[in-house]
Amino acid sequence: MSSDLAEILRVLRDLGLTSYEAKAYAVLVQRNTATAVELARGARIPRQRIYDVVDGLVQRGLARPVSGQVVSFAATDPRVAISGLVAEHRQRFSALALNAADASEELAGLWHSGQQEQTPLAFVEFLRDPASLGARFLELQSRATTSMLLFTRKPYVVEDNQPGLDATRRITESGGDVRCCYEKEVLDSDESVQDLKQFAEAGEQGRIVDKVPMKLCLVNGTHALFSLTDPVAGGLTATNVLVEHPDLATSLTYAFETLWSTGRPVLDVAREAGYQV
Repeated sequence: MSSDLAEILRVLRDLGLTSYEAKAYAVLVQRNTATAVELARGARIPRQRIYDVVDGLVQRGLARPVSGQVVSFAATDPRVAISGLVAEHRQRFSALALNAADASEELAGLWHSGQQEQTPLAFVEFLRDPASLGARFLELQSRATTSMLLFTRKPYVVEDNQPGLDATRRITESGGDVRCCYEKEVLDSDESVQDLKQFAEAGEQGRIVDKVPMKLCLVNGTHALFSLTDPVAGGLTATNVLVEHPDLATSLTYAFETLWSTGRPVLDVAREAGYQV
């Protein structure tokens, strides 16, 4: 089979003909007339199938029967036949386009109604792995505009927290509030203390407290990201939750203020420990 004929058969199939119909029509156009048996032989179509194939070509206007001692068939001019097939597709597509337009309007109404519905707990996101937790923590800091209140203890969610440093500087320069309660273990190395100094210079107010109840980041008075340590497994595992809910953020702010009031300025405690800051 030549590549040109193979392409013609592909186009005919794309226009809706079966593989057998395409082959039979391709053979028929090369003859004046042909019987069903001759078409079966020429197109290599099983004899038991050829009558259905020919009937399909006749019904679609690609062939017509020719009377004689034995009924034979003649091909319709390909330019007329293919134009008819294309017209059928255009008609079906036009009908589909109209139906699709109606369906889209109906669905748009349903979609609009659905936007008014609040999925239960849609404002709660559980972060299952450290990578997801770190990514959401960095994103939350980058979106902070008016405030960040934090409970921090080791191990840190992220080691290199440049977005947090940038957010601290941005918030405090615009008159916002950035404060953090640290556990004393944060002063375990000069490198760690220098990091604290960087955040202090960016505008963060830090205090050392005896113990933070959990890791917590409150942003803009609306978002709360926190880690709840498993009460049985302890520090081996934790559930990390991000909640967008002003009422919860307000309640956690009260807890923050209570612990904050018990702390001492972090750099003062660092100096007492012998660090040069």
